[in-house]
Order: sequence, then C-alpha cells, then structure tokens
Amino acid sequence: MSEKEEDYLKVIYKIVSQRGFARSVEISDALSVSAASVTDMLKKLQSKGLVIYEKYRGILLTSEGEKVARELVEKERIIEEFFSIFGVTQKNAEIMANKVEHYIDSESFSRIKKFVEFIRSFRGNPRWLEHFNEFIRTGKLPPCERIEDKEA
Repeated sequence: MSEKEEDYLKVIYKIVSQRGFARSVEISDALSVSAASVTDMLKKLQSKGLVIYEKYRGILLTSEGEKVARELVEKERIIEEFFSIFGVTQKNAEIMANKVEHYIDSESFSRIKKFVEFIRSFRGNPRWLEHFNEFIRTGKLPPCERIEDKEA
C-alpha cells in the first residue's frame, strides 16, 4: 500500500470515528488535496475493498479498511509517543511519526512498541530517562550508578 493510500485511510478512519461517515470535502480539506484527487483515490481504495464509496453519498470503511486504518493510526500514535519520550516537541513528534510509519519495518516497529509499553509501565520517569533528560538540557552526563559499578 502506498503512503498516500495509508494517509487517506487514516483520515477517513478519523472522520468516520467522529461522524459515522466521511465526505469527500472533509478528506480534501484534511489532506489539502483537490476534490478530483480524492475521487481518484476513493475509487482506488474501493477497488481494493477498503472503502465503500458512492458519488454524492457518505464514505465508509469496509471491515478490512477499518482494520488496516486502525493499525495505521495505532502505529503512528506509538511512534509519536516514542519520540515524545525523548523530549521531542509534540508537533515534531507528530511530523516524524507520520514520516517514519510509512518506512519502518515490522521488527523495528515491534521493538519501538515494546519500548513504549515498557516505559508506560513505570510510574513517573525511570531514573535513566531522568538522567537522559538532564543530559539533553545541560549537555553534561549526570552522575549515575553503572551496572559494572554494582558488580564490582
């Protein structure tokens, strides 16, 4: 599936989640594309069995389209959270997540997802993340206990 197809599916999913259906003009506005481009893409997505599209009627996702879109939205959200953990601004985290999600392989994404789940399991920030954030702010490594120091 192309990047554009993925972006359309995510937008349609988000609109349908809010309203129950999407309209071409909403998709056009959300993606800053022409009405003709939306129509062409809807026909393409319909031929792949991902959307239900009838001209001048609401647009819906098929069950397969909804499944794919939900996975794409989750992937983007997890990658965005990954960048946020490291102090990237919300805006930049969103931009980067949208770019990375299209190219990341399943093994790398699986690791990022596990990392985000691991970090979520802590109350507050883990100590090493606090040290990392201090390093980002100051450029100096904070004093910390190393694993080798404990073993000695």
